[in-house]
Amino acid sequence: MNQQKSNKNKGVSKGQWLAKALETLGTEGFEAIKIDRLAKQLGISRSGFYYHFKDRQDLLQHLLDYWANDYTAVITDSLDMKKLDAEKCLFITMKMVREKKLAQYDLAMNGWAKVDPLVNEIVKKVVTMRLDFLRIIFKELGFSGDELEMRARLHLCYHAWEEVTFVDDNSDEYSRLQKLRHKMFIT
Repeated sequence: MNQQKSNKNKGVSKGQWLAKALETLGTEGFEAIKIDRLAKQLGISRSGFYYHFKDRQDLLQHLLDYWANDYTAVITDSLDMKKLDAEKCLFITMKMVREKKLAQYDLAMNGWAKVDPLVNEIVKKVVTMRLDFLRIIFKELGFSGDELEMRARLHLCYHAWEEVTFVDDNSDEYSRLQKLRHKMFIT
């Protein structure tokens, strides 16, 4: 029986805990990220949490790393993306941000960053990673100076807010406008 209970507690992966915590952050804010609550939502006992994390603070630190990696580095550190020419890389980046909902927790992270200096530093690093990635693309496309910086920032801001602002766009309209937006960015 103890072995069976132990296996049940280990049945929820670290990634599942982090995904549920990030979902909670997105819908209710960081204050709502509580061990008991997450365990109940995952259908597991509280002790299952301690298989993966030391305490709530450890979970929150891993949550920041998870967000930075799975919602930014998945593009910026991708060897496949680095092999693409700049024009295609920009288009694929635009598609991935939308299709994989990579910006869906940015608003919540920014809200959390306003009240926690450590989170603020992580959010700044993620923004820098994103901007540096875009700067490389726009530089390869032939832009420099303020023109390059404006395009990188505009691209980042638009794609961070697009899902929040234009939630009702149908896929045909979205695809058409995405192609036009891509053309605008590269010319």
